[in-house]
Amino acid sequence: MASSTSKALVLITGANQGLGFAVAQQLVSSGKYHVLVSARNPSNAQAAVQQLQTEAVDKAAVTPITLDVTDDASVEAAAKSVKDQFGHLDILINNAGLGMVPDKPVREQYRQIFEVNVFGVAAVTEAFLPILKASFFSDKRVINVTSGLGLITMAGKKDYAFNANAWYAPDYRSSKAALNMITAAQSVKFASDKIAVIAVAPGMCRTRFTGGQGRKDASDGAKVIVRAATEGDPEKLTGTYYAEEPSEGW
Repeated sequence: MASSTSKALVLITGANQGLGFAVAQQLVSSGKYHVLVSARNPSNAQAAVQQLQTEAVDKAAVTPITLDVTDDASVEAAAKSVKDQFGHLDILINNAGLGMVPDKPVREQYRQIFEVNVFGVAAVTEAFLPILKASFFSDKRVINVTSGLGLITMAGKKDYAFNANAWYAPDYRSSKAALNMITAAQSVKFASDKIAVIAVAPGMCRTRFTGGQGRKDASDGAKVIVRAATEGDPEKLTGTYYAEEPSEGW
């Protein structure tokens, strides 16, 4: 039996740490959202929920979800769990990402990064699409967390601090460029279902993902993701690259 919730229902992948956790913090502290906190490991999801409940306006509006974006069985089970419990989903934030695979042959580096950043996003969105379509929420969105490193135009820009000379990372860059194309295509495909699809680049934040490097705190990057997920005109935002930092092209 699906339970009803008056709050917009938001699922965040990779929400037990870093940017995902910071996004969850901001959403639960607003009191406006019911947040589904997903992690690959159920104990990590539960631990994150317990921590979030200490600052949540509504402690019942935080739910742990086990979801490994690289495992189809896990993805399908998570989608079924949300469908059975709630019957719908209003906002999906594809946050889980992989930045570096050290000490592996090049083919394996690319394979592991694409497995999370590209195939994982595609599989999760596909699995949850039916319950996004089932939502009566007036502002349904899919948020794909991308990076300025995925902008082809910027990779060769000489005065860009994160060009490919400063940050080579062709495996990570190409995964985010692929994600940007997925976003563009989905925004067209999902338009008839009134689902906005937005690529959001939070900027380089000091998290475990970046090895503690970056110009921003995780909370600052999270604000960008939260804005893309909850603010602005969805018809104008869908199919766009959303970021604070200046950029050109895709």
